[in-house]
Amino acid sequence: MAAYGVSLLFLALLAAEDIKEKRVSIYKIVFFAGAAVIYLIISKQFDLGEIIGSLLPGGLLLLLAFFTRESIGYGDGTAVAVLGLWTGGWFAMMATAAGIMLAGIYGIFCLFKKKKEMIPFLPFLLLGMEVVLFYA
Repeated sequence: MAAYGVSLLFLALLAAEDIKEKRVSIYKIVFFAGAAVIYLIISKQFDLGEIIGSLLPGGLLLLLAFFTRESIGYGDGTAVAVLGLWTGGWFAMMATAAGIMLAGIYGIFCLFKKKKEMIPFLPFLLLGMEVVLFYA
């Protein structure tokens, strides 16, 4: 359960920064990634195959960021990769899917209001994680 609490804190810090500055701090991402690796080693859950699997959702978002010329940012992909380290690949995939759906709903409202602005993804990822935690 501690891993989920740390993940919520991690995403909350990055979401606030994403809303305010439209970018995320690489230092926070590296810090929480290092903390996740240390946590996995201490808790004796360090399995290279599982770690690679937990990084896949973030890796897919990084590929998407590359091919869309950062319509979804590299910071979003790395944040999802770190989320996967803390919670596992399946959970990160479900939270990302929920976050994408929530961001899409918000995007539709923005279209109706004729607002053209970049939508920060990490607040929706945080909400998606909470949805998956409480309802899945």
